Amino acid sequence: MRILQLNTYADPIGGAEVYALTLTRELRQRGHVVGFFGTSPKREVDDEHLRVVRRPLYDPLLLWREPAVRLALQAFVRRLQPELIHVHNVHSLGLDVLEALGALGIPTVQSVHDFNMVCPNSWCVRGDGSVCPGGIGAQCFQHGCQKNYPFDAEVVLHALLRHRALSCIVDVSICPSRSLAERMEHHGRKGVVHIPNTIEPIAGSGTDQRQAKELLYVGRLTPEKGVDYLLQALPLIREHDPEVHLTLVAGGSPSTKVVERVRRIAGVSLFLDVPRAELGRFYSTATVCVLPSIWCENAPLVALECLAAGLPMVASHIGGLPELVEDGVTGFTFRPRDPVDLAEKTRRCLALGTEARARMSAALRERSSRFQLAPHVTRIEQLYREVVRRQHGPVAPAIALDGDLLAVLEQLTREKPGGPGELRAPDRRRVLVARLRRVARALHLPKIFPN
Repeated sequence: MRILQLNTYADPIGGAEVYALTLTRELRQRGHVVGFFGTSPKREVDDEHLRVVRRPLYDPLLLWREPAVRLALQAFVRRLQPELIHVHNVHSLGLDVLEALGALGIPTVQSVHDFNMVCPNSWCVRGDGSVCPGGIGAQCFQHGCQKNYPFDAEVVLHALLRHRALSCIVDVSICPSRSLAERMEHHGRKGVVHIPNTIEPIAGSGTDQRQAKELLYVGRLTPEKGVDYLLQALPLIREHDPEVHLTLVAGGSPSTKVVERVRRIAGVSLFLDVPRAELGRFYSTATVCVLPSIWCENAPLVALECLAAGLPMVASHIGGLPELVEDGVTGFTFRPRDPVDLAEKTRRCLALGTEARARMSAALRERSSRFQLAPHVTRIEQLYREVVRRQHGPVAPAIALDGDLLAVLEQLTREKPGGPGELRAPDRRRVLVARLRRVARALHLPKIFPN
């Protein structure tokens, strides 16, 4: 089969990218012709089966129209002639790219790697910390959600139009967690299937010894990952046992301020820029891995890697994490944003005897067998065949993403105070209403603003 894998980013910067690249490799090894299309801030590639467009990681001016990416995608599709397109994360691609995707009339599936399809900032958590049922629209401004991660009406509008466009384009949505699958179905997405992600175990040195009092965190040092709550819990843990040590393996590009702050904390070691292939030594020597997330995780790669390594987890009871961490069997869960509960559950895990810890490690490795690579790829191949057998043709989004609408939205971004081409009009209300009127006319909405 000829298959196109499409993801915003072509480099392995997160779990979605690692999964998409791994799937591409495995499908090629099974004899499929697989092309990969993505973007990168560092490189431009135009090979037979790989197209990478150089562009920033994020640029608000590209959310509506991105002709360089759209034209490159159309040319790559003409060259590859795929029978099926597998979409992954497309959060920051221009809406015109999705319009072009729908116009191709090619069978399409999407792996939904996080909650962004039901929440504009991907958290699916309200300002008070309670879990949101999801749904992009009015409620995004009614519950203080901007406290978690700032967004405005423009971001919500882009997310809403992207969701509606993909709902028309995508034949089957693959959700790695039941939590996300249920939300997607609740909000009207058709063809939702729950297929857990796969694990590629990361080997240790073979001589590593698991420590008795070593906590591990692997991931970004960003607010949604809840590291601040872990650092608040650490003194409570060390009060009972000062020998407990925490290792942070930071992904992404943490700020200098964050790095300096972490390095001043007693009992903490920080590692930066660790290649994924070298994570095995951390997984094989730690006692417990802590996942303190305060947003709705889907099926984080770190949790799957802990399963394969037999490493017990202490994780927030949120999103898809409870599906991977069963209390007393593969670790313990705690109340999100509660450092006291986090500390208590971590102490409980550290206090396990040798036999109990061995049973937990065995249970983790047994669970990991459900996520093996070969059966997973076979299931994806089966899904591809089912989708290709259906009748397909070009589709139009629920709201026509024509050039006029995209031009209006792009201009809205340019005129936004504080953004490109900042407007310095004294009457902000008048300017805002004028912009909203233009968007309303483009969307053929009834007149809602008085003159």
